[in-house]
Amino acid sequence: MGLLLAAVLVTLVFKATAIAGRGFWRLQDELQLQEARRHILAQLEKTVCYDAQSVSLQADGKISCRMLEGCKQVTVYSDKQGVYQRTRTNKGTGVNPVSLEGVGVFAWQVRRCSPQLLCVSFSLYRNGRSMRVTQYLICYSARITDDA
Repeated sequence: MGLLLAAVLVTLVFKATAIAGRGFWRLQDELQLQEARRHILAQLEKTVCYDAQSVSLQADGKISCRMLEGCKQVTVYSDKQGVYQRTRTNKGTGVNPVSLEGVGVFAWQVRRCSPQLLCVSFSLYRNGRSMRVTQYLICYSARITDDA
């Protein structure tokens, strides 16, 4: 009788641990999605809203910015489930990831709402969880144009 009771208690403890573990990983995924959203939007805000002299939206969803800092061109775009920033200067070109590793970025869209208002939307995905993000950015130093 005591052995049966011990087996039942061990089974209950294992089930409770498994449920708590799944909840922990689900919470980790949600936090990672929130962090990826915050990171992408913070970088976009810095580049587009504050540092750009002019912003041009390309038909393929790229945001091309001529920066206030001389001779610098920055392009933000989505490729291969990520968001990247390509920087061109007189000294060369470099590409850096804006999105976080392990979080996929899908359905990247940008559109001009007014000469100084930009709408950016995208979906984030991680381990079966997803989040849709839509953000309006006000360009303080730049005017937004659409490339034809």
